[in-house]
Amino acid sequence: MNDLYISNREKIILEHLLNQKNGVTIKYLANRLNVSTRTIYREISSLESTLAQYQLRLQKEEDGYYIKRNSKFIEELQSEIYNASDELTTKKRQSLLMINLLMEPHEIKMESLAYDLKVSVGTIQQDLQAIEEIFKEYDIQIKRKKARGIKAKASESSLRLIVSGLIASELNEYNFFKLFDQNNLLQKKVMNKNKNPFLKVLDPAALEIVYKLVKQYEEFQFEEVNDTQLQSLILFITFSIKRIKENQLVALKEINKHTEELKVRERSESISRALLTEISAQYGLSHIPLEEVVFLALQIDGLNVPLRDEFSDDYDLQLSFQVRELIRSVSEEMQVQFYQDETLFKDLFAHISAAIQRNKAPMPEVNNPLLEKVHNEYKDLSLTIEEKLSKEFPNFEFQFNELLYVVIHFASAYERNSSAQLLNVLIICSSGMGTAKILESRLRKNIPEVTNVDVSRISQLHQLNYEKYDLILSTIFLQGFEEEYKVVTPLLMDDELKSIRTYVGQLLRKKVRELRDLEKGMPKIQEDHQSFQDLYAKIVSVKRLLELFDLKEIAYYKNLQETLYQICLGLPETVLEDPRVVAQKLEKRMNTAPIGIPNTGIGLFHCIHETIKEPSFSIVDLPQPFDIINMEQKKMKLNRILLLLAPDPMDASTQDMMGTISASIVESDANLHLFNNGSKEQIEHHLNQLFLEKMN
Repeated sequence: MNDLYISNREKIILEHLLNQKNGVTIKYLANRLNVSTRTIYREISSLESTLAQYQLRLQKEEDGYYIKRNSKFIEELQSEIYNASDELTTKKRQSLLMINLLMEPHEIKMESLAYDLKVSVGTIQQDLQAIEEIFKEYDIQIKRKKARGIKAKASESSLRLIVSGLIASELNEYNFFKLFDQNNLLQKKVMNKNKNPFLKVLDPAALEIVYKLVKQYEEFQFEEVNDTQLQSLILFITFSIKRIKENQLVALKEINKHTEELKVRERSESISRALLTEISAQYGLSHIPLEEVVFLALQIDGLNVPLRDEFSDDYDLQLSFQVRELIRSVSEEMQVQFYQDETLFKDLFAHISAAIQRNKAPMPEVNNPLLEKVHNEYKDLSLTIEEKLSKEFPNFEFQFNELLYVVIHFASAYERNSSAQLLNVLIICSSGMGTAKILESRLRKNIPEVTNVDVSRISQLHQLNYEKYDLILSTIFLQGFEEEYKVVTPLLMDDELKSIRTYVGQLLRKKVRELRDLEKGMPKIQEDHQSFQDLYAKIVSVKRLLELFDLKEIAYYKNLQETLYQICLGLPETVLEDPRVVAQKLEKRMNTAPIGIPNTGIGLFHCIHETIKEPSFSIVDLPQPFDIINMEQKKMKLNRILLLLAPDPMDASTQDMMGTISASIVESDANLHLFNNGSKEQIEHHLNQLFLEKMN
């Protein structure tokens, strides 16, 4: 078969036709491509001759157009489409122009750039005006020298971030991971056949080494990282070691610029050092400077940070407070009880923590039409969140995409429902759990038969048993994916819902009957027994915690260090074995991160340790206040200490119990007032009500 030459628009239409097996409407395609229906009719007519080359026909039904299936010829067409030589879009051309300029060490003439990109010199001049705005954000200058040409002047850190970011934005995650086999080795034939010009920037040998190492680390170091981030990390490291081998190194002053406000996590630096040490041995690099280790650690810091429990040493209590304040203020403004959704808090905490780390060395934002739709769909919520974010995080500027991902988490909580369902669905999403969750929420809301929704990253697909799913949805095209699936947007537009309902209609009626018959004949005695045992264990644990709860005033001591020791010394022996060790850990935690709650006299002290025998919550009033720093980095008077202690390791039940108390403290102004001024009886009553509601 000869090479397939089609326009970018024709390519997109073919991809929709191939992936929407039940057909697509003209209106659907017009909306997707942002053109008129007349234009789509013209493109459809043109495509009929293209399909004929592959012995395929386009058929029209009431619901739209579809390709009459023939597996052999469909697979051949899909392969040709993937490798088709299509015309560069303006965005792709400008991305390649930026890469060419940044990678070229000497001046380059306009005519040479125009020749490489197959456009006129005038087009290159227009593109340069567009990309100069992006370059300004990274302090990159375009120098023009008469008769010699132009040259981009950039720091090495900016160059790497932009080039690797542009490559990542132009690679489909599914197609990227398909470049590697099950042994994590690069498939050379697939790579050579691939005509994506952005892949040509990378060294295949380096790409294979990096991919294999990162995949080895993935299970225990990058478990919470989504496909898009994993791909971006692999591409960043691959491009970086190419630059290191060329002796193009990141300077110390560039690292200082990125780390002057935020420290690199020790864990990230440890991973960075281990990765680069192994890579240098395999790739033949003689020496990796410390600056390179730190710069990679910055990128690892910017990945989705796994959520830490509130008692761990590196838990960010200040950020926890800010996130809960954000949820509370949005709840008040929107008149929605978001603060009751602990899943929302955990998701936001993880996302905002990662966003702050990403801001140390940000990559260029990629236009995402999906996020624009989210903004339009939840306009009031988006505006409210934007206002409250700027108030709660005054020293941090959220990029537009980061803001909209926060909106997605709130929207997901808003859409969440608990109706009984009857359909198993798999969602394949490369851009993270937040995007997948809003798709799940919309799906549950609009198709009430859904009972179970699993979300998978692309890199985990080989581990799944597809037979258990009635419906597979993906937010991107999956070239060569053998199971039947549908490509959708997380907002599930009306035409997408219509297509899904058509597909599952008959299946659901049959499945409903089968499941109802099955449920009648299978009593769940063992599950009920287990549920009762779990509930009983929780009741016993909560009862013991409430029995140990106390509020008392301590005698005066000259400093907070001695006060903490005396507090620990006064705890029952059933709670604590070594008061000195725990007091030292509490002091260390206080010196590491602020524990004072703004606009109160409260200090929230957390600690887990192997010498703590059982969970404990107590409150201590101080006869004279101590000066400390609160979570807004301001001075405050500490009048009351709230002390939460738990054994290490801490089981899930204990973590849930202690987390419930911690969350309740900052849940509302009324709760803050209660814990700041309330008596033992008042707080004890609140705790009883809190756990009764949680048990119901």
